[in-house]
Amino acid sequence: MKNYKNFCLTAGVIIILLITFLLLPSLNVKAKEEPKWCPLCGMNLKMYHQTSNRLTYSDGTKDQTCSIFCAAQLYEKRPTEIDRWEVVDYETKGWIDARKAKWLIESDIPGVMTAVSKLAFSSLEDAKKYQKKHGGKIGTFDDALNRTLSDMGSDRKMIMARVAEMAKMGKDLAGKQGCYKCHGEEGKGGSASGWNTPAFSKKMDTRVKIKEAITKGCPGMPGHDGKIDEKGLHAITLYIWSLRPMK
Repeated sequence: MKNYKNFCLTAGVIIILLITFLLLPSLNVKAKEEPKWCPLCGMNLKMYHQTSNRLTYSDGTKDQTCSIFCAAQLYEKRPTEIDRWEVVDYETKGWIDARKAKWLIESDIPGVMTAVSKLAFSSLEDAKKYQKKHGGKIGTFDDALNRTLSDMGSDRKMIMARVAEMAKMGKDLAGKQGCYKCHGEEGKGGSASGWNTPAFSKKMDTRVKIKEAITKGCPGMPGHDGKIDEKGLHAITLYIWSLRPMK
């Protein structure tokens, strides 16, 4: 009887240890945070989820963009390194293989970062449904990518004009938010670094880094997360970005 009790006690301890061992990884490993902004243009990825693209490279790294326009720019830099190209299904809002998707091109649905919209669908029926209502033509991934690349020059001109308008708004908003109290009038420098200095430009070399500094804060500056809406945040970011010294 005594041996049986010892056996049960030992077995119970082993079971508890096994359960604890199995639970520890799930408790300690944190899920990787999804990117918040497009690494190229800095636009909010949740706001442009339906047109988002995601590239997985041969080294295992990934980039998620707001549109095929921004993804195409990454493709131009690393054309042979993309192992997987995903896009969000415009109808289901789930991720699908961009190369196998049916693409609706030139519909009257506004494009993201481009004058000509390019929307992806896993189902041909869904693509035809949108085509019937919004026009356009159904094509392949290569059709969508080639059109994006061919329109890159004209789209950039359009984007530059829009960015200039947003930057003007950002200049006014930066004043209203009290940014110039530390960064100087028009961000030219004060008790905090100027936005137009080489040192600042080197440290804040992407729009995403600027947005993270504004929202999360940095030494000497509190974060403004929740105090500025996304449109205002983007406008201020574009204004700060516009002050970078010309190379």
